[in-house]
Amino acid sequence: MRKFAIAVLVCALGVGALGQVTISFWHAMSGALGTTLAELIDKFHKENPGIRVDLVYQGGYGTLQQKLTAAVAAGQPPTLAQQYENWTTGWLAALVDLDLFLSEAILADLLPQFDQRFEGRVVTVPFNKSILVLYYRPDLVPTPPTTWAEFEAEVARIGKDEAKGVYGTAFRPPNPEIFLTLLHQAGGSILNEDWSETTINNAQGLAAAEFAARLAQYALVQSGYISDAIQKGIAIGMFIDTSAGYTYNMNAAKTAGVPLSVAPLPCNVNCASMIQGTNLAIFSPNQSRAQVQAAAKLIEFLLREDNIVYWAQKTGYLPVTRTAIYGQLWQGYIAGKPEQKVMTDQLIAGGFGQLLHPRYMDMRSLLITYWELLLKGEGTPKAILDALAAEIEALR
Repeated sequence: MRKFAIAVLVCALGVGALGQVTISFWHAMSGALGTTLAELIDKFHKENPGIRVDLVYQGGYGTLQQKLTAAVAAGQPPTLAQQYENWTTGWLAALVDLDLFLSEAILADLLPQFDQRFEGRVVTVPFNKSILVLYYRPDLVPTPPTTWAEFEAEVARIGKDEAKGVYGTAFRPPNPEIFLTLLHQAGGSILNEDWSETTINNAQGLAAAEFAARLAQYALVQSGYISDAIQKGIAIGMFIDTSAGYTYNMNAAKTAGVPLSVAPLPCNVNCASMIQGTNLAIFSPNQSRAQVQAAAKLIEFLLREDNIVYWAQKTGYLPVTRTAIYGQLWQGYIAGKPEQKVMTDQLIAGGFGQLLHPRYMDMRSLLITYWELLLKGEGTPKAILDALAAEIEALR
């Protein structure tokens, strides 16, 4: 009877073996990214023998989102998971307030670009983060543009010849973050500061939309990754993509036998660039306090300078803390890697995050639809923005 009582107590505390806490960590990191994450978890195990992390790859981001949605609805989420901001707004009630478990020093060390307050609560911290930068072919674009006017002139000069497979630039409609970057660079926003008004179709929004529409005349527009087109031999003068796509883009260029370099984004009113990638959050349903504390310890481990720099070096993501990004480890690393320095400087100078509105997931779905209409010229920029604004206003 006594043995049975101990076994029940052990399970209730989330302990896999007596004295060991077991937590589950759901993620979407495949290939080299998954390997690097597994290496860090192995290191964590060695430093924390009393904690066991069940690292579970759940497929791509779409699959991870679906599984998390179902798990939260069933009251059986993992202890820890990667998630985008627009997912987080859908299950705030299921998340732990991290400022109760993470040290003040850790939270204060996060770069201000990674604002993680949802309705005043700190429920996520940044993890695998990247930034939008400009990729360009130096044989086609000897001097990368620094302004919108220069960008447009270069794209028009290269032109578009579908028969020869030559394009001034390229866009992926499933990635509306490029439009949001242009919107912010024009001084615009989806909503005003207190979310009381939809502003995406004001003069600043229209300037961004008209600029994108002019670029689209010379662009390859496809749902697939731009690296796939490069690998097939399609010539693209320059394009906006994430720093996390660096390895894929460079490998594609190498396969195609063409040069490819990285530069800061061309600027307009400002030099804004939208931050990409997911955050970490701890779920409360079906988790013991010991499991929550163990997950918090893992987060602090992953954000430690040596570990976050190792993660960034191996994956192409960027450090997310002041200590790491300005520290000797990272600064010494990028001193000999000018393209990684460009990415770092872009994050520091102009990085901004997602709108933390409760309905942003729905807003983003609308943005994808209307961004594609804009790129394909299916309506005037003003008509497209007005229709988008009306639908966003209904959500707001």
